[in-house]
Amino acid sequence: MLLEINHLEKVFRTRFSKEETRALQDVDFKVDDGEFIAIMGESGSGKTTLLNILATLEKPTKGTVILGGQDITKIKESKLASFRLKNLGFVFQEFNLLDTLSVRDNIFLPLVLDRKGYQEMERRLQDIAATLRISDLLDKRPFELSGGQKQRVAVARSLITNPQILLADEPTAALDYRNSEDLLNLFETINESGQTLLMVTHSANAASHAKRVLFIKDGRIFHQFYRGEKSNQEFSKEISLAMSALLGGE
Repeated sequence: MLLEINHLEKVFRTRFSKEETRALQDVDFKVDDGEFIAIMGESGSGKTTLLNILATLEKPTKGTVILGGQDITKIKESKLASFRLKNLGFVFQEFNLLDTLSVRDNIFLPLVLDRKGYQEMERRLQDIAATLRISDLLDKRPFELSGGQKQRVAVARSLITNPQILLADEPTAALDYRNSEDLLNLFETINESGQTLLMVTHSANAASHAKRVLFIKDGRIFHQFYRGEKSNQEFSKEISLAMSALLGGE
């Protein structure tokens, strides 16, 4: 078991009143090594709060998050940056690339921070660049790239550290349909090579590329679907119908 979420709760309190907002309530689920999971829900359902806790960007009010045998909710603040660098990969809506650096140096940045040697960085880059079809972009600057190319570079940067789990927050939100499909097919390829992925998305089409979909509603895991042998189109239709029935649509 790679990741285990136990009885997770998150309560937000306003500073000057006693009002409470319960963002997560008794969330329980497990993630096996090599899974590709999508988390779906309406705005305000708690899916972003859940992702932030898994990313160690927020602490839960109650509960535990066990990643690779370690409760990541107990990691000291001073150790968090190092933990994220070595264990977590991040892909966001925004590409967060530095225009002052080449594509190669953007991808190398996490390894530079981790003080890896140049030969090791180049060795890791070769396979990733080939998989993500960015080998001919490495000497360019981010401002010279299309949106789809930028997101592939951002994925390369997230994978270069060999993370235990890749966390993606609405990774297709800034992309058109063709580039979205391209990225999601690459996620499937990366997953088939053994990389564990957890993606938050509002898109049934994006979620249909995952092996399992968790629906979150009012801060609780409400339902889940397994893709099994279904095609993307079949699974997408099933997810859309479930979103309409269970969550009232989006």
